[in-house]
Amino acid sequence: MSTSILFHIEDGAETERLKGFLDGERYQVLLPKPPAEGEGESDPLPLTRISQDILRQKPDIVVMDYFADDALSVKVMQAVTDQYPATAFIFVDLPGNPADRENITFAFNEGARGFLLPDATRTTFLNALQRAYSGPSRMRTGEDSHTLEQELQDQGQKLAKLKFRLNSAQKLVNYLLTTPVGTQPRKVLILSDSGYQREILKKMMEDFNFVVSTSASFDEAVATTLKEKPRIVLSDYSLEDGKTGVDFCKELKYNQKFTPLYFVVCTASVDMLPIVMAPGNGVDDCLLKPAADSQVPEFITRIALGLIL
Repeated sequence: MSTSILFHIEDGAETERLKGFLDGERYQVLLPKPPAEGEGESDPLPLTRISQDILRQKPDIVVMDYFADDALSVKVMQAVTDQYPATAFIFVDLPGNPADRENITFAFNEGARGFLLPDATRTTFLNALQRAYSGPSRMRTGEDSHTLEQELQDQGQKLAKLKFRLNSAQKLVNYLLTTPVGTQPRKVLILSDSGYQREILKKMMEDFNFVVSTSASFDEAVATTLKEKPRIVLSDYSLEDGKTGVDFCKELKYNQKFTPLYFVVCTASVDMLPIVMAPGNGVDDCLLKPAADSQVPEFITRIALGLIL
């Protein structure tokens, strides 16, 4: 059985280019179409119009432009997957208006399976399709139906293990954070110029009973550190005015007027790890974004261990 792909891309030339990368009869190509007679008039709102078109055709994979304004593309994905969770979405950057890092992180956190540049190569495109089709959220039919029960069992086992690890890590964190130490270990400062990123990290830490403050700029974070005296700082690597989380770490770690800190730098690039963790920077840990659910308990536990030890 072929995999159906709906191309919802405004640039017809880009649609034709991507279609040309597909392998023979393995994929069935779908294109946007108006509602059939008797289905009612299409709603003029883009969110409703696009999502209704996708729901009518029920594709396995949707390849569509990424509209960042009002999170339109993500809302379309949510509207579709609420009814058909098996549908996988791959977004394509709009020429002249590319998504920034915050948009891309947001899309992946909400369930996107891929993100393509407008000039994506054949290999990149086919790899994205393969990830979309073989991902854990796929509910396959036809010749793959015999694997569905086993896949669900495997996912259930993984979820059970994750819950056990989360519960164990929570107990260890609570023990460590209530162990008497010289200073209060529960205060956390989060530095990021992205409001969305600050909220994600804030919720992650508050779920483990940390007291969290946030700052949007380098100077504001310095002032907050002096006032609140946090024991932990989580900072994005890239900050305003060309400064970095490593710069902020050095500002705090090597200045005696600041309380001893456990400093974490957050980055989306694996290639940045050697730079961030280089000797002399003073960075204690590094968090790769977006963090998988299975990584969070271990990450929080390392922070708590670092504070006590």
